Amino acid sequence: MQKLFISISICLLSLFLYQPSVYAAKPRVKKIGTTGTITASSASYSSAKLSRSTNSVVLTCKNLAKVTKVTYELSYLSNGMSQGAMGSVVSTGQTIDSRDLYFGTCSHGVCTPHTNIKQATLTVRTQLKSGGTNIKLYRIKI
Repeated sequence: MQKLFISISICLLSLFLYQPSVYAAKPRVKKIGTTGTITASSASYSSAKLSRSTNSVVLTCKNLAKVTKVTYELSYLSNGMSQGAMGSVVSTGQTIDSRDLYFGTCSHGVCTPHTNIKQATLTVRTQLKSGGTNIKLYRIKI
């Protein structure tokens, strides 16, 4: 009886220890901080969401009526080599705009994804019409 109890205990313990970690699909983008001049309403000017299906980060720029320009820089390591993407969004009367920042390279319509991505960060600098600057740093967990 004692051997049966020990055997069952070992089996249950091994199931818990070697069970694969599966969690709900949730974007793993963490906002590190915001600096600069922010209006009294503490308006948000950007958000970022990891899209595993497209192997990219979707950057959404908001409140563009209060903005002159938004610049962004995605940087990460792929197989130990520095990689990244950068660009800008200029306010053209829209209130919202988005960019799909791909973890890979594209040429002549053929895209090749990067692998073993580590230390991914997205820095978004928003120049406000009021003269201030809003900076957000996102650490992206892949």
